[in-house]
Amino acid sequence: MKDIVRNQENLVYFDNKIFKKLIKLAENSDLLRSRICIHTNNNARTNEMIIALKKGSYIRPHIHPEKKSESYHLIKGKMTVFVFDKKGNLIKKIKMGEAGTSLNFYYRMSKGYYHMPVATSKFCIYHETYSGPFNKKRDVIFPKWSPDSNDRKKYLNFLKKHKLTKYFND
Repeated sequence: MKDIVRNQENLVYFDNKIFKKLIKLAENSDLLRSRICIHTNNNARTNEMIIALKKGSYIRPHIHPEKKSESYHLIKGKMTVFVFDKKGNLIKKIKMGEAGTSLNFYYRMSKGYYHMPVATSKFCIYHETYSGPFNKKRDVIFPKWSPDSNDRKKYLNFLKKHKLTKYFND
């Protein structure tokens, strides 16, 4: 995919240039997001990514299996992680910002919760760590109440129900 950069090196380091690259890729992506996979393959025991989300990017609410953990460390910008119960009721908003602000800069989920990260600034960049190995068909479970962004009517109703329209482009 054109918005995903895959690492092949065993020794990896980045400077600020990676942010410009990820933002440019996200701007040109239909999904308004991009990532660099720092792990060399999805079979790695730890999967790490640096992700750029442009405001308006919709990551469908989802849950991971109970024995998997996931964490976000906000590097630049702001985002909110929306947490839902099994029926799709909003139970928590975790507002995140860069370290040094009054917002949370780190989030970890050690138990499966339905969640949805949303950029609340023009762009946000965060480091995600997920316990691997990663198999998308098995490790990302979408509930029936979370609409695919291709179903415009259900998608817009979902955003209105949870008062999220201000974060997304109509």
